[in-house]
Amino acid sequence: MGIARILLLFTVIVWGWTFVATKICLAYISPIELLGMRLIIAEPILLLLIFLKKLRFQFGAKTGQLLLASLILIIHFIMQITGIKYTSATNTGWIISMTPLVTALLAYLILKEKISKWAIAGILIATLGIILLMSKGKFSDLKWLSSIGDWLVLASAHTWAIYTIITRDISRSHDPLTVAFAVLLPVLLMTLLIMGFTSDWSKFLNLPLEAVISLLFMGICATALAYWFWQFGIARVGATEAGVFLYLEPIATTALAVPYLHESFGIFTALGGVMVLLGVWIAQRRSAI
Repeated sequence: MGIARILLLFTVIVWGWTFVATKICLAYISPIELLGMRLIIAEPILLLLIFLKKLRFQFGAKTGQLLLASLILIIHFIMQITGIKYTSATNTGWIISMTPLVTALLAYLILKEKISKWAIAGILIATLGIILLMSKGKFSDLKWLSSIGDWLVLASAHTWAIYTIITRDISRSHDPLTVAFAVLLPVLLMTLLIMGFTSDWSKFLNLPLEAVISLLFMGICATALAYWFWQFGIARVGATEAGVFLYLEPIATTALAVPYLHESFGIFTALGGVMVLLGVWIAQRRSAI
């Protein structure tokens, strides 16, 4: 398993845990404040890493593409964080797992990336596992999509797929670290502008330890490190294969949300999780066999 795949694995596990951290923080601050504080922590770390590695910002004609990616990203963040506020962390994790299917389709249509028979088979099996998890075995029951939270999270799966497609070529021609910093900077500036008019900054000084730890985790691990690793992974293995790793995200979410947030876990969650893991394994066989 190459370094790119190891970093992608680390990234999706951290992002899976981020849904739990988000639920914790939303008890004390708003979605836009959560996004702003997360980036306030992350961007200086990314800039320090860029300085230590003596990298340069030379995007040239790609600047417009980066700004478009930033616009997609802020829409993605706001939709997803708001959605999590109105649904469970576990449900969020499984809905987000639909992202690889969307990513693979868009990569085929836009980037002309090939999809191997193993990737198709793996995605189909994993998708059936997700349906089993969400429906609790009642395949005709779509109540899991009845709340605004679920719909917003589902929409954010599509915005992330679009973001992945937009940034793939940039990541291949530029250092992933500079790409991560550059694409997040407009998001931070826009968020700070909104917070300047709407937030009471004094409340951040009185956050409980649980919320502070969650913010630090999201800023350092889930943003500064994970976005860098994600861009690196996309550049090395392509948007389609990178997207398949996202199937592991809900496994990580459930593993933490059940004991920590006391969210429900049943036989269909277990069976669906096994199918997801099986689908990922099959998809990773690719066309080599």
